[in-house]
Amino acid sequence: MQRILARAGITLGGLALAVGSATVIAPTAQAAGTPTLARFEGKTIDLSKDWGAAKACNVQRGVIDCFRTAKESDTKAAQQAKTASPRTAQGYCSTPLRLYENANFNSDPFPKGRILSFYDSGYWQNLGDYGFNDQTCSYQTGSCATSFAKDNDGRGSNPSNVFVGAWQSDGYMGGGRWNDLLSSVYLY
Repeated sequence: MQRILARAGITLGGLALAVGSATVIAPTAQAAGTPTLARFEGKTIDLSKDWGAAKACNVQRGVIDCFRTAKESDTKAAQQAKTASPRTAQGYCSTPLRLYENANFNSDPFPKGRILSFYDSGYWQNLGDYGFNDQTCSYQTGSCATSFAKDNDGRGSNPSNVFVGAWQSDGYMGGGRWNDLLSSVYLY
């Protein structure tokens, strides 16, 4: 009997270890005050504090890459999409949700602003982690539908969140009703 229990303990221990490992690498919302580290021109920056010279960042498969221009961001994302396997495509949108710091997708007559692009799906992503809380003035959804929320983790006052289908855009966040109020997003 002890051998059976010992084997069961090893098996359950292995299962617990595997589950624990999955929890560590699976994308989850960060604790408040946790740095959000991104790669930018061979260096590491903390988006929760300052983007520096970066203007466009991609959150893709748990990795954050930042660039000086949206064109550089698009080029990198296209390269990564070519190497995606069906297994890695789970929890991933082929085209991103893009959040723009300024109205009309950062185009004239508004000043050029930052762009935050999300490819990862299946969990709430808090924008404060990326230094982007209450700073979205326009958006474009990609291949995944999205929910927007006024507070972290999908919470907020009425209306607490709004569902937006794939391939939608708004140059002025619901006619201004949601301008600079977005705190979290969820991609489906």
